[in-house]
Amino acid sequence: MSYHSIESRGLTFPYKSKSPTLKKQVTYDEAELWREIDRILQEDVDNKFTHGQQLYYNLLHCADSAYFIDSEANIYLEEFMLNKRFNIPLAKSIDEAEFERMSLFRAIDEEYNACIENGKVHN
Repeated sequence: MSYHSIESRGLTFPYKSKSPTLKKQVTYDEAELWREIDRILQEDVDNKFTHGQQLYYNLLHCADSAYFIDSEANIYLEEFMLNKRFNIPLAKSIDEAEFERMSLFRAIDEEYNACIENGKVHN
């Protein structure tokens, strides 16, 4: 269900990998991985890319995608795609919609649209 699928690399904390931001070998634990994420997002000062694009292309070098996608995330992605494909509303009214679900779907929608645009540019 991803734009490009990346299989799990089977990494478990702690592990060593080259940091895409520091350009050197780093020992990653959970805290260091989140620091890497912060560094990656700070690099795009011109906001040329979405956060998802930045992380997709940079974390590939130093993280395991399976760490970020769990069964709950897959359910939200599937639900988003079903709502979009079959034009199913999130709720009867905006007042009845769950804020968390709307926020998640907004973020997914932004990344989904960026993937579509990226595909148009590269095809």
